[in-house]
Amino acid sequence: MSGPDGFARRRRARTLNERPAFGIHSFKDRMEELLRIRALLADPAVRIITLLGRRGIGKSLLAVRAANSMAEGVWPDGARSEPVDAVVYFGQRTTGITFERIYFDCLRLLDDQESERLHRIWASGRRAADKASELFDALAPLQVLLLLDNLEDLLDEEDNFREPEVMAMVRALLTHEGGPRLLITSQVPLALPAEFVRAERRIVLYDGLPEQDSVALLRELDPDGRGGIRDADGALLAETAERVYGVPRGLELIAGALQDDANMRSLREWLRDTAAVTGIVDELAQRRYQQLDEDQRLVMDSLAVFGTPVVPEAVEWVLSPLAPNLQVRSVLVGLARGFLARADRRTRTYALLPMDTDIACADLARRNPRLARRLHRRAADWYARSAKPREEWRSPPDVAPQRHELEHRMRAEDYDEAALLLDRFAAFLVWQGSAGAVLSICTSLTGRLTQREARLANLVAHGHAYVLIGPLSRAAELLREAETLATGPQDDACLQRILFLLGDMDRTEGRVEDAVGRYRRSADIAAGLGMIEEQAHALLGLSLSHSYANRPELGLDVAAELTRLSRDTGLPIVRAREGDALACAYVTMRDWPRATDTIRDAIIAYEESGESEALGFAWNGLGIARVGTGDLASALDAFDTGVAVSIQGDMPRPEALCSFNRAWTLWRTGRSAEAETAARQALSAYRRCGAKDELAAAALCDALAADRAGDQALVAQHLDSCAALVVGNSDLCPPEWFRSAADRIRTAGSPSTNSP
Repeated sequence: MSGPDGFARRRRARTLNERPAFGIHSFKDRMEELLRIRALLADPAVRIITLLGRRGIGKSLLAVRAANSMAEGVWPDGARSEPVDAVVYFGQRTTGITFERIYFDCLRLLDDQESERLHRIWASGRRAADKASELFDALAPLQVLLLLDNLEDLLDEEDNFREPEVMAMVRALLTHEGGPRLLITSQVPLALPAEFVRAERRIVLYDGLPEQDSVALLRELDPDGRGGIRDADGALLAETAERVYGVPRGLELIAGALQDDANMRSLREWLRDTAAVTGIVDELAQRRYQQLDEDQRLVMDSLAVFGTPVVPEAVEWVLSPLAPNLQVRSVLVGLARGFLARADRRTRTYALLPMDTDIACADLARRNPRLARRLHRRAADWYARSAKPREEWRSPPDVAPQRHELEHRMRAEDYDEAALLLDRFAAFLVWQGSAGAVLSICTSLTGRLTQREARLANLVAHGHAYVLIGPLSRAAELLREAETLATGPQDDACLQRILFLLGDMDRTEGRVEDAVGRYRRSADIAAGLGMIEEQAHALLGLSLSHSYANRPELGLDVAAELTRLSRDTGLPIVRAREGDALACAYVTMRDWPRATDTIRDAIIAYEESGESEALGFAWNGLGIARVGTGDLASALDAFDTGVAVSIQGDMPRPEALCSFNRAWTLWRTGRSAEAETAARQALSAYRRCGAKDELAAAALCDALAADRAGDQALVAQHLDSCAALVVGNSDLCPPEWFRSAADRIRTAGSPSTNSP
């Protein structure tokens, strides 16, 4: 009688011997691997499936789960397959794995007459290959799956069977027409002869369980809550799983340790015990790692120091002065074969797995800290060799080699060198929207620097990051301290940046005359040093300052300097600064058509140059110009784009500007609720960067809240406050727009949407 899937209804397959792993009903994840095993077992050309991976990664449980599904004919995804006739379990740590044990256990699957015949053959003194062939002939009518667990314990240093009879049995199986299939688990692959390789398929388990499955498994490992795990906070369990990389055996060891803890500590307390956690991780380390020879350990040390996939040439270069005769590529192949390293054929790189990286780094630091620093210095030098020149930088990934170099300089405790290296690309990263990364590096370097030049460089980079992220008061504090250190001609490049950044803050805070003086000095120093991009940026700031002070004619004069510089250099970034300066002057003059054209050209040039920092400001300028022309829909598109690029680059000031002007424009189009949300976003962004325009944003929020409450007199009052607070800032809607709206409200009781 057939079942619904067409398979004959039959009893469950016969199973022999103790399973090498328990808890198959708590099996987590690995669905992709399980389905692949099913597909391979359906392929008659595949005789051996080998599950490979480090100790504790879950190979045995996966193999037992697959064998159980083959025995029942039912898989976790609900699919059905024809059940096998028998599954026989063998484990080096349960039954033992010998040819004799496999032979006689398989006889239990046969009738008495056939079993007796094969008993006589075993005692006949014939070769192991002949005995195996006779056994497989007898088993041919049956579908049999043999599971061999922990096969690495049977292998010699060349990954061949130490017991010749087992190898003879495997050869006989692979040359036999029928016979059992083998499902193997091992930390290292079996070295099969070349003619048999195509009969084997390997599935490698590199990674532990995902966070969600790790947390679920931890709870199941403490069913009565005795270890304090079952009812623990999910975030704490996720942290626990991360400490052992989601490796199932590591999770089991932690659960056991908590349940047996004599001090009855909570999970949180136990995790603070570094020695206990380290002991778990060390227990998960493969024995082959403990038995590395000197060459293997040196290559492992190098891979651990890199901490990221690298080409073999990198390891060779790092180790060349230490071990000039070391055959690095041969060692790498061996490490990958033993799953102590991971080879990526697509990128032709090698890397350690995360757990092995941590184990190797900790071991190296204990064993030879001097060697660790030397390897980090060599790794830093390797990355320095591949750094791109400045003219090829377009986005943060272009300075990835410098960032890797800096990380290794810091790990080698060469902090002064790291600070001087950061000085070469910090400004680029900040302008590209990676101010947070620069801030983190500077914080790590603070207090570790001894050279004046290194302290100066770190102060400038630190202050620059705060200019973009805020608060500006902290930026000013750092930059003024840097200014006191920049005393000699050798410091002119740093002084140029200091003056520019202080000028930027002066302009933002309304100290226009101070800004004019600093920008001019900054531009002149940059010109003297041949720093074209820095000169153009300082000239832009100078032009904007004049426009902010309602001196657009002087702003246009400085823009003319940018026009000449753009013509002489042909650089897109200089052309972008020129358009930006012209647009601000035209906004001040309320020449909206020319402002629209010039800022649109500036945006194109900024995008061409890869300068992302200025795009938020430029889109904001285009939005204001479009409001001025009466095209409110296009203005909102511009503000939306400005907000998006500012958030993407983690730049709160342009986000605040665009959100403020967007709120005004939304209100003018009658979308009051959206306007209030945008105004609150502007206020939040201003508070993050610490700019004085926070007061204007607060006044706009109050006006919109009063409008929602229907108090038009209060709306007009707050709009008057906005008008007073935006005076002298061409990055915000002009003050007369707010005053006009307030006047209309007082006259008519509600604003008109027909004018800005």
